[in-house]
Amino acid sequence: MKKFFTFIAAAALAMSAFATDYAGKITVSINGEGGTQETTINIVQNEDGTYKLSINNFALDNDGSPMGVGNIVLDNMKGYTINGVTTVVADQNITITDGDDPNMPFWLGPMLGEVPIILAAQFDGTKAKADIDIDMRSALEQFIYVKFETPDYNGKFGDVDGDGVVTAGDITAIYNILLGN
Repeated sequence: MKKFFTFIAAAALAMSAFATDYAGKITVSINGEGGTQETTINIVQNEDGTYKLSINNFALDNDGSPMGVGNIVLDNMKGYTINGVTTVVADQNITITDGDDPNMPFWLGPMLGEVPIILAAQFDGTKAKADIDIDMRSALEQFIYVKFETPDYNGKFGDVDGDGVVTAGDITAIYNILLGN
């Protein structure tokens, strides 16, 4: 029986090693206007080696009042790791789901239907950066740009190999991620 509980504890520890919460600032710009607020994103490495990025219970600050958006989840993204920094890219249509915050009476995201998202993110064990483009011009006449960054992120976006400059090698690495190589 003791071995069974040891196994369960080890399994729980191993599963938690694949998930990381990143607290930072998120800037949401809709048609060029927006603001910055604090939020947390969660990145999980799936068992098959792909990644899932989640922003749960996301709410926009609407002149001091929260406007519930919901849970934003991009899953099954292939990643590429160099020098301990993982880069993931995605071009997916997602459906935003209701959040579970009991203080939020209404979630807007599920009413949007499929939302086209283009994501590029880089992260390691302590810091992260993500850029998200959401082109809703055909449905809402809105283009939404989202930028997330932890306070200690000091890399240059697109610098996959960590040498301080964006070169053709970095672009090739991202291209290979998109192709699934």
